[in-house]
Amino acid sequence: MENCTISERQLAWLMTTALLATVIYFVPQIAARSVEQDAWLTAAIATVWGIINVLVIMALGRLFPGLTLLEYIPLIIGKPMGKLLGALYAVWFLLIGAFVLRELGMLLNIAVMPETPTAVFTVTGIALVFYAIRSGLEVWTRVNEVLLPIILLAIIAVIVLPVPSMDFRRLLPIADHPIGALLASSFVSASWRGEVFMASMFLPALSGLQRSTRNLVLVVVLVGLILAAIEVAAVATFGGVQTGQLELPVFSLARMINLGKVLDRVEVLIVFTWILGNFVKLCIFMYCFVLGTSQLVGCKQYQFLLFPAAVLFVALADNELQSVAEFTDFLTNVWAAYALLSFELVIPLFLYVVACLRLRSKRRAT
Repeated sequence: MENCTISERQLAWLMTTALLATVIYFVPQIAARSVEQDAWLTAAIATVWGIINVLVIMALGRLFPGLTLLEYIPLIIGKPMGKLLGALYAVWFLLIGAFVLRELGMLLNIAVMPETPTAVFTVTGIALVFYAIRSGLEVWTRVNEVLLPIILLAIIAVIVLPVPSMDFRRLLPIADHPIGALLASSFVSASWRGEVFMASMFLPALSGLQRSTRNLVLVVVLVGLILAAIEVAAVATFGGVQTGQLELPVFSLARMINLGKVLDRVEVLIVFTWILGNFVKLCIFMYCFVLGTSQLVGCKQYQFLLFPAAVLFVALADNELQSVAEFTDFLTNVWAAYALLSFELVIPLFLYVVACLRLRSKRRAT
């Protein structure tokens, strides 16, 4: 790992941007399609899964201080299986990073420049990410400290300013759907919240771990509150059924803003926050991929992997899903199993149980 240090606050801010960058655009539609006016309840339930995820990852981090996830996996389950599982995690970082890159290019193509090939946006975006990571971890984490307040202010504006168009009676009846349906829908939202597990790749770079668990729990709760507020705003504005039919409910919310014909057409805020948030999220995924890959092959530096990684991100992004409908279908039917129920929560929980059992057996042997 490069010789640099980031603070616990900087890590929390990184994870906030990562969790917010894409979840607010797709989850309101997916949740409303499943449970209509109860969509906001799924955000609250998903927060519980996110908190469990934080507790598991931080517990593993304290059992193996100074090591990343891919470094301590072989110590838990043995080197052959550990290397294989580590390689699967590296591939996961690569594939999901390419997925995020495709999302960025697709939105800019749809909302800003429909005649411009998506590849122009993906190549430009990955070039900026390449430059940022090459500059060092401390550089782009500090950039995120500047960008995150802008993203939060823009999101709050999109939630609050359409209030004149809202009818909160559309949220009734509350909890009208069975608990099973609410839980099933919450898994999709929780899959984004589960991305907080990537903090495990940054723990060795922290100046301390005293407040990291608390900070990351607060991040998960904050993101849950923001997502619930967006879902309330969307349902109150459009109704539960129509929200589920919209491609990008947040974009539609921004279009509803019209304050005395003075403040209008503020959907540019959504495009702006999408670009900023996805830039940071792509930095996180590429960093995790190149760092994890270098650790798998036993290299102390990862910079030599940046260019091949950038090429792979663009190549895979060019072959990802081609439309918002395809993205939504993937996120609704596949994403939860591909993320929360495997790499984000279930596998780390399995690793923690095995690590505790091995530690207990060692104590008994001595």
